[in-house]
Amino acid sequence: MTGVVLVLLLALVSPGGQGEDRRPSIVFVCEHGAAKSVIATAYFNQLAAERGLPYRATFRGTTPQDELSVRAVEGLKADGLAIPSGKPAAISDADVRDATHIFAIGCTLPQRALSSGKAADWTDVPDDQGYGPMRDAIVRHVRQLLDDLKR
Repeated sequence: MTGVVLVLLLALVSPGGQGEDRRPSIVFVCEHGAAKSVIATAYFNQLAAERGLPYRATFRGTTPQDELSVRAVEGLKADGLAIPSGKPAAISDADVRDATHIFAIGCTLPQRALSSGKAADWTDVPDDQGYGPMRDAIVRHVRQLLDDLKR
């Protein structure tokens, strides 16, 4: 193993040697943590992996509901994407601390996220036009984000 590869591998694990994943992370946040942020996470993780980028995303909510949106799950399955694991959860201090980027999709982030210097808004994602238009707007943003991250 070359020294450069070893250094890169060591950068991805915690300093304590516990093997904790330290890849650059994106946090997508929507009001309920059940649809828009889930769609963004699924597409981001798929497209980032296809592009060989180290970034991975997770989904959160500002007022999370109990389960993922049935419509979002059905839409992602129909699109052939893996459903992100987990249930809706509120964005936490740890999420804000560990994220490299935080994106609000149709919601207002908590102050700690807003003041982190990592936050941005995707305010143009439609809420009331069904899965297709919502997905299309999210995927457009995700592709632009991935293009920016690759630079």
